[in-house]
Amino acid sequence: MNRRDLLKNTAILMGGIASSSVVQAMLSGVDGRVKIEKIIFSWDQKKMTQVLADMIIPRTDTPGAIDAGVPHFIELMVSDWYTETERAIYFEGVLALDTYCEKNFANNFLDSSAQQRIAALEQAEQDTASYKPPANKNIAVETEDESKPFFLKIKELTVLGYYTSKEGAQKELRYDPMPMRYDDIDFSEVGRQWSS
Repeated sequence: MNRRDLLKNTAILMGGIASSSVVQAMLSGVDGRVKIEKIIFSWDQKKMTQVLADMIIPRTDTPGAIDAGVPHFIELMVSDWYTETERAIYFEGVLALDTYCEKNFANNFLDSSAQQRIAALEQAEQDTASYKPPANKNIAVETEDESKPFFLKIKELTVLGYYTSKEGAQKELRYDPMPMRYDDIDFSEVGRQWSS
């Protein structure tokens, strides 16, 4: 399976939440480890992005988001590929997590406990539950939903960055670069999804 097919399959695994601009960036050769052209993240924004990526895909018996370089990938996408609208939503979402923690726990997000951070992220998810994307008026042309909420953006970028990394594709998923045949394999026997 080539990189283009992997990205398409990742978008399907994510339930179609991968935005076309993000997929286009990945198809253009962005691998999450290239130089960021526009450095716009503050230290706190970088650290919060790292913590959030780790909360979404922590290290277990397989590498986590940190191991796969996902925080760098997210910063790259937000800084160099996002539109101004998408970027503003991302930074407003990071600020909202800080505000939630300060209001409820008298600490900023980074100084909050793991349980408090989880509560803040769960609140962001609840705030997203009522979001309805705008209707696509032209079904012949796919339009990008730039206004999707922060929680969907951070989740999308974390999952896409992880499963298109070497660690995600080869260590989290079972990897067979040349399957050469179709086998009907019982998931309970292998314990992981296959990647090729």
